[in-house]
Amino acid sequence: MRILIVDDDMPTVDAIISAVNWKSIGIDEVERAYSVAQAKSVIKENEVDIIVSDIEMPQQSGLDLLSWVRDQGSNEVQFLFLTCHEKFDYANSAIRLNAAAYLTKPFDAELMQMSLQKIVATINENKLLKESSERGAWYTRNQRAQEHAFWLSLYNGFNRNSHAEIMQEIQARNLPIDTEVRYRMILTKIDEFETAAEEIGQDLLFYVMESIYSRIFYGSEGNHRVIRRFGTSGLWFFLSVPDEEEAVLRERCANALRACHEATHVKGTICIGDACEIERLPKKLIAIQKLLTQSVALYGQVFTQREGVQAANGESQVLKIDKLEELLLVYDKVSILNYLKDVLSSRVALKTLSERTLYLIRQEMQQAVYAHLLRAGVQVTSLFHDENSVRLSERACRSAVDMLRWTNYLLEKTFACQATLNKPDSLIQRIQAYIHEHYREDVGRNQIAAEFHLTPEYLAKLYHKKTGKYLKDTLKEYRVEQAKRLLMDDEVLISDVAVAVGFSNFSYFSTVFKKQTGFAPQEYRRQAEKRLRPDTLLKN
Repeated sequence: MRILIVDDDMPTVDAIISAVNWKSIGIDEVERAYSVAQAKSVIKENEVDIIVSDIEMPQQSGLDLLSWVRDQGSNEVQFLFLTCHEKFDYANSAIRLNAAAYLTKPFDAELMQMSLQKIVATINENKLLKESSERGAWYTRNQRAQEHAFWLSLYNGFNRNSHAEIMQEIQARNLPIDTEVRYRMILTKIDEFETAAEEIGQDLLFYVMESIYSRIFYGSEGNHRVIRRFGTSGLWFFLSVPDEEEAVLRERCANALRACHEATHVKGTICIGDACEIERLPKKLIAIQKLLTQSVALYGQVFTQREGVQAANGESQVLKIDKLEELLLVYDKVSILNYLKDVLSSRVALKTLSERTLYLIRQEMQQAVYAHLLRAGVQVTSLFHDENSVRLSERACRSAVDMLRWTNYLLEKTFACQATLNKPDSLIQRIQAYIHEHYREDVGRNQIAAEFHLTPEYLAKLYHKKTGKYLKDTLKEYRVEQAKRLLMDDEVLISDVAVAVGFSNFSYFSTVFKKQTGFAPQEYRRQAEKRLRPDTLLKN
């Protein structure tokens, strides 16, 4: 398989080539080009499977190259775009022309490798499907897709689920599935995956997680049994494995959660179903989904169906979420606290106030407040990460008094944050002051958003709406202005200037500096020195 790297900045091309382990992902040959014209020449001479291209280049852009390739009838060539900007019109154009992925500079080497690995897998699968179709042997050559389709139809209830009918279906598809063993359903619920989906892309997130589960449970990167569901109820992954020792399954599940968190930073909860016959798996899926939804006390853990049933027994809801949402909308802290006092007092009187009840109250209060803040664009995790929030939250389940103290603090922080959001002009000034103070550090949209307790998406939209500029561009412009000042001192190395203004990657610094000033850093220094020479000043 051959890949072509296209960028007008030579150091960037070199950095990409050295960052990826090409052999490990199935790339045999790596070509390079420094303009769209050069890229077209390479493509005319050699068949190319993947093109990694910068979007913004002199004369012709990466989008022009993509359009040209599609006009040549090469619809199977996969494109991965790189750009310095978060401009959605670029992304829309790339999607319209069927680009595979879109990454911003400076690129993350691990993310680049994962993106390319997914693209290679897509190419290989398309080739296999094409070969199978041409030979009229879909059912025998594409066994992986057939097995995946079987499990999906089984869980969705499309099959007639008697044992005999399932056996007949398996035989018709020629699948290596044993119907005489008992199976365990492994069901995972992923919470708060939106940030990961934004950072690496939803398709890549799904691909990475499915590959991890396939490798850990089936010893293969190719997904043939892992089923994904994504909708209003959240993100779910489920699969079935032959029954074996519970300790072994727990370890595999824990490894899967850990690997997914390390690769994508998401957090999941897994329930291991009781062993059952294959025809009972659809009903088992429904029961376990209900358990995972109810078992808030087991969030982030691996637990069995039996343990989930025990945890779910008793009161399932204490507070009226609708009432909390109405009071939050009008910032009525007093009414919320009075309502909570009434709920707690009634349970104290009936002697039904337990640690579990307090735990449910805390979860429900958090659910209402967090949902309220997320709708306002607030990054909840950073807002309540301070020492007092953590300490009061940990103590909230000890007593009714502790619960009221925690809730009062929770509401105070919530409404104070919203008061700040209601003054956007003041917030923009604080953001700009933060950039001026911290531009030397490794800061970006995510770090700035966390500082002001906002989601990165909301911060970007608010800043652009108020200033007409992208936050990322503002940060780069300020860094370049500071770099121009430092370049006036010819005793300071240019590489040191790059580091001093917050660029850890010298080639990326050169690219950004040249795009903003029209000069490479070294050339800018020479021009500045020339302007300041005595003979030049006298002529002026």
